[in-house]
Amino acid sequence: MNPAIVFACQYARLVWLLLHDPRNVEEQKDALRAAMAVIGQGAVTISRRGSRVFANGKALPDTLAAGPELGAQMMAHGVMVIEIASSSPPADLLGSARLFSTPPTRGDKGRRAKEQLEALKAASVKFAFEDASLGPKLDDKLAEPTPLPSRAMLRPTPALGVPTPRQGMAFVENREMWHQFKVAQVSGEDTEALFAQLDRVQQPSEESQVLDELGTLAEHASRDGRTHVLAAVCIGLVKRESNGSSDSRRQACTMSLRRLLRPALLRGIAQLLPRKRELAVELEAVLARAGAEGADAVIELLTEEGSASDRHAYLDILPRLQTGVPTLVHMLGDTRWFVVRNAADLLGEMRVQSAEPALLPLLEHADDRVRKSAANALINLGTTAGFRAVCEMLQAESPKTRVHAAMALSSRRDERSTAQLRTVLEDEPDTEVQLALLGALGKIATPAAVEQLIRAAEPKRRLLERKPMAFRIAAIQALAEAKTPAAVAAIAVLREDKEREVREAAARAYQHASRTN
Repeated sequence: MNPAIVFACQYARLVWLLLHDPRNVEEQKDALRAAMAVIGQGAVTISRRGSRVFANGKALPDTLAAGPELGAQMMAHGVMVIEIASSSPPADLLGSARLFSTPPTRGDKGRRAKEQLEALKAASVKFAFEDASLGPKLDDKLAEPTPLPSRAMLRPTPALGVPTPRQGMAFVENREMWHQFKVAQVSGEDTEALFAQLDRVQQPSEESQVLDELGTLAEHASRDGRTHVLAAVCIGLVKRESNGSSDSRRQACTMSLRRLLRPALLRGIAQLLPRKRELAVELEAVLARAGAEGADAVIELLTEEGSASDRHAYLDILPRLQTGVPTLVHMLGDTRWFVVRNAADLLGEMRVQSAEPALLPLLEHADDRVRKSAANALINLGTTAGFRAVCEMLQAESPKTRVHAAMALSSRRDERSTAQLRTVLEDEPDTEVQLALLGALGKIATPAAVEQLIRAAEPKRRLLERKPMAFRIAAIQALAEAKTPAAVAAIAVLREDKEREVREAAARAYQHASRTN
């Protein structure tokens, strides 16, 4: 096989292990040893087109699941080309692979990756970035396919303890070693056939053998990124554990699940939730069977996910995985503000009322963003103590805190919230907070809230009444948000106001309210 392809496959495998099985140090060492065994035969340039990966002009095999993973990580980090010298030491290879296993800064076109590579001081590894101004222009060699090697080139370079040909372990001839780095051709039919065989066998020894084959198949599939096969095996085992034909069969399935339901594998199963929505019920059963570790895998992915639709898939399952609640509550005590904020948001969305005692102190957290999330979470819980605590924030010294309280209360569309907002609006001195209070009343849209907004939008009635133009316009916009018949009628009247700015704002608001009402 082309040594550049061999190297790139092993490098991709190393990146995959660092990403998905970071504790599996032994396999990481094996991948690094195998990569070092061939890099001495010549420099390798790894390039991508989309997520398709090429090595010295030759595309990586389609059967290698780790290849697209490497391409996706290069894309996420803004890296177009990786050039690795033939003299590259193990530290440089491992360091650059670890770089691709770190969270990317999406959209920076390679700036963060450039800083990380420079910090590594890996002189034998060079990157070319999406932003060409960040680094050297490297030849991706897409037009220069590497010729097939001669037999002399196939002799491995001794490195990191890799056996030499004299020891009878020439790399290309070592099929057992290479087998660890290529994708086993596992299909759904293989899984179904093994389960059909399991359902037929009668002897415990035969049963144990089939279950061992299923476990090995699932582990190899997970290692190669084929998590749908891993999930299929776990789904089948969970079903047979609860509906087994005999106690021995159920116990045997339980033992196999203990083997497979490990954190690294559970993360792969949880990642299927947004992509395999037709399997949502079965995947949930597997994650629930895993207990707290299953819930932790979902929480970890949810806190990392940027896509709203994917977040919804994770969020939908969490309330039913109540074993994850202690983890989220524990995260509220983390020293990192963003961890605390994410946990508060999740507990609020899940409406975990038992989290109220841990959320209440966060209203005085040093970080403004945490205070905002805590207020929203407490309102979502719907508890009396939480509501009272958020109302007290309306009297806080900080205007930002008062704004956060108003925004949190706007999600409760009831008369209690309306009364609180109307009361403080009368005496609020800060313009920004006034506008936030008006916006909150528009979202609540109760009859009392709309009445208050109509009064705020009207011209001043008394000579000494203070009513800035921005205040009236904000009230008109809030009426448009409310969209009740009374609100729309008031906006229609204000289109004839004597102030030009008010007339124009009312005209825009009336058009918006009429179109969306």
